[in-house]
Amino acid sequence: MPASTTSQLFITHSQFLDTTASNKEVAFRQALNEVMPRIYKMGYWRELLVEHTQDASAGYISLPPNTDSIVAGLLDNNPRPARSLWHDYKMFGTNDEDDTYLSAFIDDGYAPTYRDLIAGSQYQLFVVSLKHGDAETKLPSTGSITIRFRQHSDATEGINALIGDSTTVKGVSYSEATLSLPEIYHIGSQYQISSDVDITEILSISWSGIEEEHPFLIKAVYKGDAGTSPAGGSIVSSKNLLLTEANTRNGVSRYRRFRIGNTDSSSSAHMLLKRRWVDCDSNSDLVHVPSNAIIKHALLGKLSEDNADAQRAMYHWGVIKELLEADTDSYRGASKPTLHIAPDGVGAGMSGMY
Repeated sequence: MPASTTSQLFITHSQFLDTTASNKEVAFRQALNEVMPRIYKMGYWRELLVEHTQDASAGYISLPPNTDSIVAGLLDNNPRPARSLWHDYKMFGTNDEDDTYLSAFIDDGYAPTYRDLIAGSQYQLFVVSLKHGDAETKLPSTGSITIRFRQHSDATEGINALIGDSTTVKGVSYSEATLSLPEIYHIGSQYQISSDVDITEILSISWSGIEEEHPFLIKAVYKGDAGTSPAGGSIVSSKNLLLTEANTRNGVSRYRRFRIGNTDSSSSAHMLLKRRWVDCDSNSDLVHVPSNAIIKHALLGKLSEDNADAQRAMYHWGVIKELLEADTDSYRGASKPTLHIAPDGVGAGMSGMY
């Protein structure tokens, strides 16, 4: 797979970026973060497609953070189309309190977590290092992680809707926990974010100033039914949930969500996804691009725009589009579609034609 690290591209392409910044490598990464999203939006060229398989038993799937949309999808080995967000609500409903048959992957916008907390259950939150080695030393030593959440006492439905003779307004009342690294509570290989064990909903997850090359994940450890007082520890480890996975210095957890109907406990979705640009903030981040010439013209186009030379900028971006189309066509090989005329049906054909 053609891909280069930002440090490799800096060696070969830094001369195309006119900058007086004291740290030219940082300025180069900032330039990539400006031009690459535009390139990623210019079509479905070869390096933008990636396969992914995910459990679909919950009736929805959340796309990985480095992907943007579904190109094609299978649910339990049956092809399902992907449909857009707004008009399909009119056709299929919300699938929240009804039994509407969903015959497609229905775009449901964005969610703050990869998996939702199960209704009627309560959880405790932990951060886990994904870097190989002793977890206690591999967790980032700088930065902070902030999570906004609701607890069982903040419930807005049923008998818990009234608290202190007043109704809790959903969207306003919440708790917030900020983990300032490395100020942590070490519990084995996990790091406790909050001492609360009755968390029932996650509103947002964000992080800032995280040390480079320190990927981590945040998970919710199941603590029993909502409203109970467990003695501590995970009651059923299989009910623990992955909330988010991150490998950037600054970010907000946002997962694109698609609803799926008629699923069961064994349902699985296999999808062809379009890659999304994730801002690079370290020298080892990968840049997926089919040709170095594309990066060259993108940086020259940015330079022209910075100098208010619109005509030259349009030229460079036009060359980029042509290069992407040529690259896509060249890699089709023998799979290029050919015209086949068969008046007598499939398999008949006409001798000497195409």
